[in-house]
Amino acid sequence: MLLVIFGCKQPKKKVEKAIQPKIEIKKFYVGDINNDKENDTAFISFKRNIETNEIEGLENNCCMKIEFKDSIPSITLDQSLGIFIAKTEDLNNDKVNEIIIFAQTNEGYWNNISVWSFKGRKWNEIARTKAFISENQDFENRIIKEKGNYYLIGENQWKENENGDFEKVKVKI
Repeated sequence: MLLVIFGCKQPKKKVEKAIQPKIEIKKFYVGDINNDKENDTAFISFKRNIETNEIEGLENNCCMKIEFKDSIPSITLDQSLGIFIAKTEDLNNDKVNEIIIFAQTNEGYWNNISVWSFKGRKWNEIARTKAFISENQDFENRIIKEKGNYYLIGENQWKENENGDFEKVKVKI
């Protein structure tokens, strides 16, 4: 009898729920990009995997898109684990303010840093380097002016100086 009672019991089927990624939108105030006398905003939409907390791109998981309003075209970057955007002054004397983009790579604290200029209704990358970013203060002072020229400051991830710090890299803008 016990065999009949316990033998007929159906094992519970484990129902797996498909976990939907969470869509997040970040805003960055970037000043007047298109010289229309109004401040512009950059928007980044991305999917965050709820289980792993990893960021996924929206387009076939291959890239991140930075979008703007008012017919300013988007900027597409390689897949990134996070993006930070800041406005900066006119660095190349084209009468348009530039933006600086920090895109976190999958190499720990390393970021790709790029400077973009919006001229002639299109974006142009005018400088790029890598940098070791460990705290918020590391986003500051990445652009310097020396002898009338602007430089983007990064680090060489393959070379250390005598103090064990990554060697500085200066890219002329």
